[in-house]
Amino acid sequence: MEQNRFSNEMPKVTLVPKPRRIRIDCVLKIRAYALYDTKTGTQVKDFVKCDEGKIEFDNLDPNMHYDVGVIENMSDEKPQFTIMWNSKMRDDTQEILKNSDGLPVEYPSVYKIRYNNNISNGIYDLVDNNGETVGQVAKLSPQDEKPYIRYVFSFKMKDDTIK
Repeated sequence: MEQNRFSNEMPKVTLVPKPRRIRIDCVLKIRAYALYDTKTGTQVKDFVKCDEGKIEFDNLDPNMHYDVGVIENMSDEKPQFTIMWNSKMRDDTQEILKNSDGLPVEYPSVYKIRYNNNISNGIYDLVDNNGETVGQVAKLSPQDEKPYIRYVFSFKMKDDTIK
């Protein structure tokens, strides 16, 4: 019961430009983190459990933009998810890094998963703080109901230039 009370606490997810790496300061040991290709939504790194309070994904491709997926209560199986972003989203990674003077940058956008009643289809809405859908997350494996993806950290933002 106490475990769920803190499940809304957010880790600090930071992108270090050179050499390209992602550092996650974990707040809960029940969470695990994986990397996704922002452009395709494909999972490119397996989920890693947060046992030591910090996770680092090193030696990342400097030409690739990454999102970070968060799950809770991972078993020994290796879950796979994919992200399908809304077409009205833009990737601001390069613009933010250009203005960072090479310093680490905290991920600006955190999206949560909204679970509907039909969990069995394995497709969930990805929503912003206002509850507006910005994409979807599909569970590819394993096919049981757990673990669920909880959050996605991203440099993707709604394209406010489109009226």
